[in-house]
Amino acid sequence: MAQIYKKQGSWAVRVYFEENGKRKSKNKQGFRTKKEAEIYATDLENKKNTSGVSTLMDITFSDYFKQWINTYKLGKFSKNVENRYKRTASLISDFFGNDKFKDITRQHYQQFVDSYAKNHAKHTVLRLNSSIKACIADAIDERIIFSDFTRRAFIGGLESKSSDVKYLEIDEVKNVKKIAVTKASILTVAYYEILLAIDSGARYGEIAGLTWDCVNFKKDEITINKTYDYVGRTGFKPTKNKQSVRTISISPFMVGQLKKLKAEQAEYFFKKGFRNDEKLVFLNYKLTVPSSGGANKVLRKMLSDVGAKNKDIGMHGLRHTHASILINQGVLIDYVSERLGHSNVAVTIEVYRHLLESKRVQESERTIEIISNL
Repeated sequence: MAQIYKKQGSWAVRVYFEENGKRKSKNKQGFRTKKEAEIYATDLENKKNTSGVSTLMDITFSDYFKQWINTYKLGKFSKNVENRYKRTASLISDFFGNDKFKDITRQHYQQFVDSYAKNHAKHTVLRLNSSIKACIADAIDERIIFSDFTRRAFIGGLESKSSDVKYLEIDEVKNVKKIAVTKASILTVAYYEILLAIDSGARYGEIAGLTWDCVNFKKDEITINKTYDYVGRTGFKPTKNKQSVRTISISPFMVGQLKKLKAEQAEYFFKKGFRNDEKLVFLNYKLTVPSSGGANKVLRKMLSDVGAKNKDIGMHGLRHTHASILINQGVLIDYVSERLGHSNVAVTIEVYRHLLESKRVQESERTIEIISNL
């Protein structure tokens, strides 16, 4: 039962509740009349008995989001991802200031989204909204707010410079592989990384984080279960999502390249008296893993040498190349999705929609041919 009492010339309310097994109270004073205090107390008691009450009910949107990323995001993802969450926190702080979390309306949030969309691509706005939406879901679970003000928000934004996924043609891939094979060594392990990117479709962070205990030479398989922070050099990080933890087959050719690299490392590290305790596969003669920028620089030099149509493709473009080759060769989309470590098939379909639409036309013509021959 709520306590209503006089304090310093005005009326005050205290409501007791349990949070995480402990007895706590919610207090508010400054009511001009006892009736105003009773109305507030009744409303708070109703919330306690239905949706619940939290000590964080009066927290600002900005402060809660900062607490949320500190708890669930920072230290658990790559520096790039962490910096993205920090930028979002800064945007929220600048726009909403000291506005209480519980007072944010759908209209106010739409104004925030529209303001951001004026100078950012639509896919960037979608990512911003997705991050905030995840925060809102946790806040509702914690009974801090009781409705999702991001629901049905209109997501605008500028058109991307190019919505097409960039990838290499098959003849370009073959030429890149030829160069990589001749130049791959412990002196430039980026060439080995490029070969594995083509062979596996793995993300660069996953390639950088590959360890020798995750290479099965007998079964021609690699297990991807972590990434590596090649930017901050803080060590291993989790994969992008739980579906990204996977075991995939690689070609006998790639197995041979990895065996060659392992032999080079054994000889070089022995001479240096160095132990590769982390068992990193792509550790070079400097005893470091190349950054994505370093690998991209090597790749783009190769693309220039082979006269590729698009010389701006980076390591992530090799992932798209791997996927596009499989799709064009008729490999089932659910297997492609599993191999890439996408969170679900819908993501794969969306990313490679243009390729699938092209295949759909071919399959339509093939279907008519089959039916016509019955």
